[in-house]
Amino acid sequence: MFLKNHWYIVAMPDEIGRTLLPRWVLGEPVLLYRTEAGVPVAMHDACPHRSMPLSDGKLIEDTVQCAYHGLEFGSDGACTKIPAQANIPPRCRVRSYPLAEKWRWIWIWMGDPALADETTIPDFHWNDDPEWTPTGGHFYIKCHYELLVDNLLDLSHETFVHASTIGNAAVAETPSRTEADEEEVRVMRQMNNHPAPPLYVALKNFKGEIDRTQNITWTPPSNIVIESRSFPSGSNDPDMVLEYRVLNGITPATRTATHHFWATPRNFSPEPAVTEAFHEGSVRAFSEDVEVLEKQQAMIEHQVERDGSAPKWIDINADQGGLLARRKVRQLLEGERV
Repeated sequence: MFLKNHWYIVAMPDEIGRTLLPRWVLGEPVLLYRTEAGVPVAMHDACPHRSMPLSDGKLIEDTVQCAYHGLEFGSDGACTKIPAQANIPPRCRVRSYPLAEKWRWIWIWMGDPALADETTIPDFHWNDDPEWTPTGGHFYIKCHYELLVDNLLDLSHETFVHASTIGNAAVAETPSRTEADEEEVRVMRQMNNHPAPPLYVALKNFKGEIDRTQNITWTPPSNIVIESRSFPSGSNDPDMVLEYRVLNGITPATRTATHHFWATPRNFSPEPAVTEAFHEGSVRAFSEDVEVLEKQQAMIEHQVERDGSAPKWIDINADQGGLLARRKVRQLLEGERV
C-alpha cells in the first residue's frame, strides 16, 4: 500500500522529547522519544507480549516500561526486563526504526534499515538556509495521502478554494505545463499581467498587475516543493519581488489519514511581524485545503461502502502531474515487492 524504502518526515524536532509520543506512520504504530543524551528514538508502539501500546507506559531513563505487565525495552527495541522472570526470549523485542534530523525535521525510514542512506533525504535546504526565513507546521488530515499530492500538483484549485488568500482567476485560467523523468514530476505555470491575490497585496502592497510564476516539483514517495515568485509587471525592482518556497513532506498515517509537514521559507523581509503574517496566511490557506480534502475522503468512503468500489473519476488536463506521480509510485511499489 505504501512505499517503505524512502525517508518520510515523522515529526518536528520540538515534538520529540522526554514524553512518549505515539504517531501512526504508513499504517504502523510508532513510538517516539529522546534519550537522556537527546538522541531521538523510534520503535514499534506495541508490546510483543500482549500488544499494549508502549506509548501508554513510562520512560525510565532510556528504557520504556509497558503499562500492562511491566516489560521494559531499551532504545534499540530489545527487551531488558520481564518482572519475576530471569530468562528473556530473544524474540521478545520490538522493531526500531532509523531516524535522521535534517532541514528542521525528524525523518524516519520504515523499510529495510540497511538501505537507510541519509544522503537520499529530499532536498528541503531552504528551511535551514540563513538566507531564507522559515515558518511551518503540521496538519493531521483525514484523507488518503494521494489526495493531498493531487491537490498540491494541481494549483488551479487556488482560484476557487483560496480566493481570500493566494488564489484568483489567473491561476485557473492559465494552463500549466507538465514534465517528468525517472526522478521527478514537474508542473509549471507562468501568469503575466494579472492582479495580485489578497495575501500578496497584504505582504508586498502590490498596487497594479503582477507577473507570477509557480514551479512545482514532486519526488517520490510524496515530497513536493513549490517555487513561487511574483513581482510587479515590467518592474526590475528587487525590493518588490515576493519569492518563497512551499515545502511539503507528506507522510501517510493510515489508509485514510495523512501527516502534512509544511514550511514556507522566504527570502525577503525577515522581520518577526512578517513571519507571523506569513505563517497565519499559510495556515489559513492550508486549512481551506484540509476542509476540501476531508470532504473528498468522506465522499469516497461513502461510495466504497455503497458500491463496493472507489468512484471512477473523470480526468482533465490539469490532472496530468498527479496522474504521473501516481503512476511512478505504482512502479516503485512493484519494485519493492520483487
